[in-house]
Amino acid sequence: MNQYHRTLRFPSLLTVSCLLISAFCCSPLTVLAQKERLINAVQSDKNVSPFEGQTAQLNGIVTARLKSGFFIQTPDDKTDNNPATSEGIYVFTGSEPTSDATVGNLVTVTGFVTEFRPKAEPASLPLTELSMKKGTDTIKVVSKGSALPKPIVLTAADFAPNQIDELEKYEGMRVEISALTVVAPTRGRVNDKNAASVSDGVFYAVLKGMARPFRAPGMDVYDYYFSKDKDELKKNFPKLLVFDSNPETLRVDSDEQLGAQTIEVTSGAEIKNLVGVMHYGYQKYTILPDAGLKPEISGLIKSEPLPAPTERQFAIVGMNLENFFDDQDDPSIKEDIVTTEAFEKRLKKISTAIRLYMRNPDVIGAVEAENPAALKRLAQKINDDTVADGKPNPKYEAYLIEGNDGRGIDVGFLVKSSRVNVVEVKQFGKDDQYRNPEKKENEILNDRPPLLLKATINDPKNNQPFGFTVVVNHLKSFLGYETDRVRQKKKAQAEFLAKFVQERQKADPNERIVLVGDFNAFHFPDGVLDVIGTIKGTPAPKGRVLIASDDLVNTNLTNLVDLIKEEQRFSYVYDGNAQVLDHMIVTEAMKKHLAGFGYSRLNADFPESYRGDANRVERFSDHDPAIGYFSFDEKSTATTVKQ
Repeated sequence: MNQYHRTLRFPSLLTVSCLLISAFCCSPLTVLAQKERLINAVQSDKNVSPFEGQTAQLNGIVTARLKSGFFIQTPDDKTDNNPATSEGIYVFTGSEPTSDATVGNLVTVTGFVTEFRPKAEPASLPLTELSMKKGTDTIKVVSKGSALPKPIVLTAADFAPNQIDELEKYEGMRVEISALTVVAPTRGRVNDKNAASVSDGVFYAVLKGMARPFRAPGMDVYDYYFSKDKDELKKNFPKLLVFDSNPETLRVDSDEQLGAQTIEVTSGAEIKNLVGVMHYGYQKYTILPDAGLKPEISGLIKSEPLPAPTERQFAIVGMNLENFFDDQDDPSIKEDIVTTEAFEKRLKKISTAIRLYMRNPDVIGAVEAENPAALKRLAQKINDDTVADGKPNPKYEAYLIEGNDGRGIDVGFLVKSSRVNVVEVKQFGKDDQYRNPEKKENEILNDRPPLLLKATINDPKNNQPFGFTVVVNHLKSFLGYETDRVRQKKKAQAEFLAKFVQERQKADPNERIVLVGDFNAFHFPDGVLDVIGTIKGTPAPKGRVLIASDDLVNTNLTNLVDLIKEEQRFSYVYDGNAQVLDHMIVTEAMKKHLAGFGYSRLNADFPESYRGDANRVERFSDHDPAIGYFSFDEKSTATTVKQ
């Protein structure tokens, strides 16, 4: 990706940031007397209203009602015909609007012009709104039953590259999209104790014909432009890449309007004739579909089984089970104790995924398992279900050693002992520490210390053991990534793992090593760090990331993600962006035996509402499992697993 460039309708996002800081943090604003204004004048052609901090009286047709406010828009015959100024605005009431704000009413509203940004999201564009104060501001009905303003039809021309505020001109207005392609499924709120979920109606989409948005290299544009140290970043890191956050992605909150119906969709689905109001939130322009709207939905996807390994192959999997807690109380940790019914439901879903969709792989590196007992019950469930299907018992054995995580989640292995001989299982790094730069003291480095499995599989061709080593990992998450403490910890973890592999390569260059798991890092530099590059031995050079690492590995490792098609390089979807968090990294000795690699599409592309359905395999987790096929024979080339 090229260095980030952008044309703004205002001097710079930094200028806006300063204006907002001034508005919210400094001396009280001077409140002027109420004055009748036009919506387009209040919105203006800038991100910040020229009337911010003033009271105003606005006229418009109510177009949508929310739990804490409503939208009004200028009638079509009263607009200024300037495409750069919005004719709609959100009126914040703080509670459900009165009946005066009924959709179709032409109203006069008084309130206070504000530029709103959530306190939890300081790195965000502002939302121009009219804020009403109870007992002071009023809604007056001028007439009822007005025809709603004609929606603006969004087209590809409305989405300029790298232009994060391109849709500001439609903020608060009715819009229409002839066809959308869903790029992230409907989300929801999860109840781990009951293995259930409730949809929140939110999904992400792009206009039909646009490519699926992926997380790309570089620092996120919002973090960059709203950083208090932006000038220092520009000066000291002129080659720093900036990721534009894919402004072509639309957030759709399907049930936000009062009376609107929740839309449940998978990635890849197509939605036709979507009409609603343009809002802004969570760093995305957001469509709020009209109440009573019944869009045409097609193209829902489903999971497909992967091919079984051949007689000359074996399979290794890394899979994040996501909060795999059992129904027993462990007083030493603060875990969620799930109901027995919920735990049985999870066992069924995961067993189905492993048996029928991943074909009982030989070694599974499991992430986010509570303890050995929980993992052993999963192994037994898989074994019992396989036998019940009339197939040979895989005899899965579970291995897990407790780590340091306060929630009690650890990494472990499920090993198919009917075929795999375990030589050694060893945890390492449990007592290692790093220097907390904020507290100036040492702290535990690995909350979930890596677990090593050394194993062999008998090669039937020559009746000789084929040896290999698998290390399952779960590195520090992105939570708190804006702090130096978390950044330094993630850097130290990457360097720790790189040094570990280098020591083993140096001791035995022929050891076939596979690193699997949730690395909580992309397969490229993210502008702050290059975690995966450090582990591979190809760290980003100084100046390309804020915190660079030295090259600690020789011979370099290979991330198998880099070998598959670009459109398949994701294991997780966040805020509409497909991205890789789950990697499979191999030494040169193991790469020679690679037969294929890919992801079992079981979770990331499916709505959260599927989680509670024990008869569906999808959504037992939020991560897709990574699967590698390896051959006893050395291969000159590798193929991609069919997906």
